[in-house]
Amino acid sequence: MRARALGASLLVALFASGARAESSDLGAAKASFNAGAIAYAAGDYQAAIQALDAAYELTPLPAIAFSLAQAERRQYFVSHEAAHLERACELYRRYLAEVTVGGRRADATDALAQLEPLARSLGAPSAAPNAAPVEAQKTRLMVSSPTASALVSLDDARDVPAPLIAEVAPGAHQVRVHADGFVASERSVVAVSGALVPLEVALDEVPAKVLLDAPKGADFYVDGRLQGKVGKHTEFTLPSGRHSFTFAMNGRQVTTLGVALTRGETRTLHPTFRPTAQRTMSYVLFGVGGAALATGVTFGALALGQESKANDLLAEREVTNISPSERDDYEEAVRRRDQFRVVAAVGLTTSVISLVTALALHQFDEPSVREELPKRERQSRRTAPRFALVAPSAGEGLALAASF
Repeated sequence: MRARALGASLLVALFASGARAESSDLGAAKASFNAGAIAYAAGDYQAAIQALDAAYELTPLPAIAFSLAQAERRQYFVSHEAAHLERACELYRRYLAEVTVGGRRADATDALAQLEPLARSLGAPSAAPNAAPVEAQKTRLMVSSPTASALVSLDDARDVPAPLIAEVAPGAHQVRVHADGFVASERSVVAVSGALVPLEVALDEVPAKVLLDAPKGADFYVDGRLQGKVGKHTEFTLPSGRHSFTFAMNGRQVTTLGVALTRGETRTLHPTFRPTAQRTMSYVLFGVGGAALATGVTFGALALGQESKANDLLAEREVTNISPSERDDYEEAVRRRDQFRVVAAVGLTTSVISLVTALALHQFDEPSVREELPKRERQSRRTAPRFALVAPSAGEGLALAASF
């Protein structure tokens, strides 16, 4: 990540300085500078010098000269070869000549105050500022990866942590990069004689698999986006990280599950579907309507029975005289018939109202998903990243950085 930021700032610096270069040169300069930054961070200053030399040849910016001076200075204290000491001094002087105000003049001056007396005491010969020591022109491959804990194997040799910086013979070489939870990548790269060839390999992570154990037909959302309906066997893959799963079904409360997935894992989700208050009320009204219907039918039958009894007594009276007790029975049958009719009518009316209301509540019990979905992050205003050419102190880091 840091190397990519440094390379991005290199390109911005090129345009800001009005450099006129072909796009292929810009790409090569960026790749070389990234390689130099990685090698410097890994402590391989000789490889850093070789890569930064290539970038400086394409885009001779003062900031790259400072970075190259830093690498030469570090390499001198590793190898104690005077050529590195003298070249560091020359590059610091060039930086001071080109950057007359600001920048890292103070750091360059401090470095020269330390190195020039040392060079005079050693009687080091002068060297051209753009000429790298002969040993820097070895054939090298650098394999890096933005993936944390990536391992690199070169030509079937044992794995080493990225970045791999190796001296190789010119020609084709096989590279394998892998890491736990990521899909391994195999590449072929051609080493160029006398050059450092950088190769960055970004690995694709093994996605997590999610299985849904939910009622068929339920809508499901992932991270606020509708994915479809749950089927008999619903499974899909997602990148690692935290995800939100929302399930919606008519008559059921919306259910949201927050799940943290790891690379390559298989997770089965078992959402719980609870009935809504509206659905519960519809069930209650169905029950009330059913009971009222049964009551209406029962009392309707009883009313018919009493009417039949009253009709029999009325028919008997037309044929012969009836006794007072039979007349009382007739009047009681008529009275009960009318009462049963009223109860039956109330029951049937209540049944119709309850069943129609219950059916409406049941049919139109659609979940309100919008309020339950996780709030998406508002897209922040796009502003151009802020880049700055900065150089670290005399003993630390490289010269280009970017702030976003």
